[in-house]
Amino acid sequence: MFRPFAIISIALFLSACGGSPRVEPEQMMTPAPKGTFALRDSVAYSQIDPRWKSDRLGNTNDTMGSDGCLVTATAMALTNLGFKTNPQDLNKRLTATDSYTKRGWLIWDGIRRVTDGRAVATFYDEVNAETIDQCMANGDYPLVQFYLPNGRSHWAMIVRHDQRGYHMRDPLRTSSKPLIFPKGIDGYRAVRCVGLAP
Repeated sequence: MFRPFAIISIALFLSACGGSPRVEPEQMMTPAPKGTFALRDSVAYSQIDPRWKSDRLGNTNDTMGSDGCLVTATAMALTNLGFKTNPQDLNKRLTATDSYTKRGWLIWDGIRRVTDGRAVATFYDEVNAETIDQCMANGDYPLVQFYLPNGRSHWAMIVRHDQRGYHMRDPLRTSSKPLIFPKGIDGYRAVRCVGLAP
């Protein structure tokens, strides 16, 4: 059985790049330790994985491979929080609950719907190190938006912050370890934090 995300946000949409996900109870009870800037990093999903890269986002012609970075990053955050899901499963559940706009953008409230309120997504008006670090200290996963060299919007999930910078899982670049974002905080254009509901 899947559980939905609760949403704390005035804005309902995030730009693009079923029931609710099943939660493993023992994992639900062990979010990342408070006060740290290193979160659980148990999975690295790719939006271009052959298993789901051709899946359409909602009722659009956009595919996971071309525009599914945000769904993929969200699936990673949910999995790390203890939800049993992956990008294909999450996309099916979001589609079944009408959680995409006509343009294929994710609607935040859809996350609440597919997790039965077990997780929350928090929207922030500003992007700064304090916001990202506080999310991590709370055990929440920051999802950050930035622009690729070709000018396209892209989303990734931060799992660590140390003296070298922000370490993130990028849905377009698979790697054995998280990648360090080269531009630092100034390169981020938006941040949303996904965590367990209080």
